[in-house]
Amino acid sequence: MITAQTVKHQARQLGADLCGIAPVDRFERAPTGFHPRDIFPPARSVVVITKRVPEGPLHARSPIPYTVADHVVLAEVTRLTCELCDALERREHLCAVPVPSEPYEYWDAMNCEGVALLSLKHAAVLAGLGVMGKNTLLTNRQFGNRLCLGAALLDVDLPGDAIVDERLCPESCRLCIETCPVHAIGAETVSQKLCRGHSQGHTAKGDAIYVCHECRTICPNGKGTQMAVPA
Repeated sequence: MITAQTVKHQARQLGADLCGIAPVDRFERAPTGFHPRDIFPPARSVVVITKRVPEGPLHARSPIPYTVADHVVLAEVTRLTCELCDALERREHLCAVPVPSEPYEYWDAMNCEGVALLSLKHAAVLAGLGVMGKNTLLTNRQFGNRLCLGAALLDVDLPGDAIVDERLCPESCRLCIETCPVHAIGAETVSQKLCRGHSQGHTAKGDAIYVCHECRTICPNGKGTQMAVPA
């Protein structure tokens, strides 16, 4: 019989830095159309995995290192999620659906707002992998906010991890809010139109690059508290 530990061990064997599990009943507040069962009706458990983005590229003067690191890690998480689903189906005789962060199925061109199949940040919170910072980035005590996320929907019941009950952002801290060059960060949300309009650019040749990640870099919780990968 499949267990939560079996799933987590498989995820880590494939290269995940963290893995958490949330039963689908924790998603009762998900918007209509973006609930796990809207994607995969038999879903009973949501497995969320993360992989760390290297620290160094955030401090490079050129935007190229961070852009490349982000793209490579995101592609690795997508690959890892698909391989996890394949491995579980082969060995545990269940059905598993990979849920990547992109591409978006819904896109509001006027406001530059996209909605993924499932909010992976909220799924990660419900799977006990961290909390949402004031910059709306998932923040984990171990790895900070240098994380890329992926998820898999399983048609089996697994026990959920405890939801993190702590505040990592001090009430008085406003560094990400005040540092944002275009004031995109509000009290509870981020203006995607302002953020994307400033943070996404192109090289002279026309290649897409990220030119701003100030809210991620300046966060006192950004690096986390330790670098050891769990066994």
